[in-house]
Amino acid sequence: MKQLYKIALVTGLAAALQVLPQSVYSQTPVQETPETPADTTLSLQFPPLTGPYQVGKTSYYWVDSDRAETYTYEAYDLQTQQLLTTPPPTDRRELLVQVWYPAVAEAADELVPYMDEGFAIAAAEPFSEAFGVTPEAFTELITQHVYPYARANAAIADAPEPYPVILLFPGFGSPPNKYTALIEQFVSHGYAVVGVTSTHETPTTFPDGRVTTQSTVFDFSSADEETEQRVFDQAVKIRAADASFVLDQLEQINQKDPQGLLTYRLDLNNIGIMGHSLGGDTVIEAMRVDARFDAGLDLDGGDYGPMFSGETTERLERPFMVMFGEGDSFALQSIYPSFLGDTYRLTIQGSMHNSFSDMALLPPLFLAHSGQPTLPVQNWLGSIEPERATEIINAYGLAFFNQYLKHQDERLLENASPNYPEVVFEFYPKQATY
Repeated sequence: MKQLYKIALVTGLAAALQVLPQSVYSQTPVQETPETPADTTLSLQFPPLTGPYQVGKTSYYWVDSDRAETYTYEAYDLQTQQLLTTPPPTDRRELLVQVWYPAVAEAADELVPYMDEGFAIAAAEPFSEAFGVTPEAFTELITQHVYPYARANAAIADAPEPYPVILLFPGFGSPPNKYTALIEQFVSHGYAVVGVTSTHETPTTFPDGRVTTQSTVFDFSSADEETEQRVFDQAVKIRAADASFVLDQLEQINQKDPQGLLTYRLDLNNIGIMGHSLGGDTVIEAMRVDARFDAGLDLDGGDYGPMFSGETTERLERPFMVMFGEGDSFALQSIYPSFLGDTYRLTIQGSMHNSFSDMALLPPLFLAHSGQPTLPVQNWLGSIEPERATEIINAYGLAFFNQYLKHQDERLLENASPNYPEVVFEFYPKQATY
């Protein structure tokens, strides 16, 4: 069984609320927008965008009235620093969805903060030690000193055709923002990327100021392997249902977006899905249950969900790519015969599980503030240079979606490339079915 990176965030929020200064709290889900830094040694910006488009970002709050919420949880009000005792506004499944899209950004458009305060405060205690700073410093740095390129609600860029859509599902315990460097590169090349927060797996700040906690069902401190497998198998199914619901909502806003941004700008005939870790497992299950997904990219996924548990023997006939960290390629062995479409299997030598997220790019910022020569988190990133790993992941991910969503011939997908000698490249062409 592949070991997912698990963070106990259930009590982290309560503890952080007791120690952080009042000045960090906000009643709204997005804190004051940071200004572009003058001193770059005290801040971090992701690698430059390589595509022709700038990046805009907006968010949506949706409730699936057809599904009751599965998980139990607590909710806090960041302004009062108190546990909310009032009933939640609904017992249905709530989702916070962020959309990054190609934009024409103006200097006056506000920069979007990298991470919202609700998640940062909840994650501060488990993450701060790994990054060599105090919880207070972690919260400040991750919310105020990391600079994405996205501008809030910037005007969408004109293009001859609507933009293909890619849904993104994060790893367990993580928000979509943790993959901002990857997302913004894809958007700069003409994709709309829809990041889905997995409610009650990770702390989530909703528009009314509630911060919902990670459900106690994910407390595995005394759980056996069978229980863990069952809980994560269930999580994959819930996430796949989230994916289908989000597609339904995208169809509606493509007809009439209440924000006036995305109406008729989404190409819903060409839809991809990608995910990291448990998000990679989500890719497989979402493609299994919903034929609207045309291609799937799995970034170092685990082995959870119905296709791994033997609950189903269905096969997938659409294009699929999986990228692994070095030594992790055993996870999909048991179900490879189930992939009948064009299938790509890449191993990036020198990379590890967290090389596939922004976590690999953040250490320089924290090193500058910690005063330490190295950080514990760097032990989780492998020997490959983080910028190089990001370059490789971007190159192959874009080539994959360009070929199967934009229908371009991509030479990078034909054979192993001398430009990327770190990649062990395997391609299995579509199998005939009768």
